[in-house]
Amino acid sequence: MDRGESIEKLAGLLSADEYGDVVAEMLVEILAEERKRNIFVVKLQELANELKTIDQEIRLTPMEQDVLDFVIATKQSLSASEVSKGMCSYYPSLRHRTHASSVLNSLVSKGVLGKIKAGPGYYFTTPIEAVMECLKKRGEEPDRCSPSKIADETGVPLAVVLEVIGGLLG
Repeated sequence: MDRGESIEKLAGLLSADEYGDVVAEMLVEILAEERKRNIFVVKLQELANELKTIDQEIRLTPMEQDVLDFVIATKQSLSASEVSKGMCSYYPSLRHRTHASSVLNSLVSKGVLGKIKAGPGYYFTTPIEAVMECLKKRGEEPDRCSPSKIADETGVPLAVVLEVIGGLLG
């Protein structure tokens, strides 16, 4: 696609989108100033890289799958220590809380678990529960919240946070 076609396609997408005017105004403001444009291009590339991972199939190791199943089966938020105690007979390496924490954080980064800050530590739960708990702590409603801040606080990838919020609104 040549440059003219890309610009024409972008104009068509912006005019068809309900937020097209807002996005167009933001783009004009950013692109008009070189310093802002340079930052925008870098951030846009980071976003493009993140979006590539959304379409990839999530692959879990057998241990990750078993830990995920254990957390979900308990129907409550669990600390790394609780997972360590509950799973160490199946996987001796999980006797070490740090290894259990590493596996749990891997599951969070893959978007199949979320985490909730409680006191000095974290508790791991489903992404839905993590997002709902975060909304409650932040005093926000799904239709008026900051998905990127929720993603930062829960560890849940932004795309999954947006899916959860969409489900809560739908």
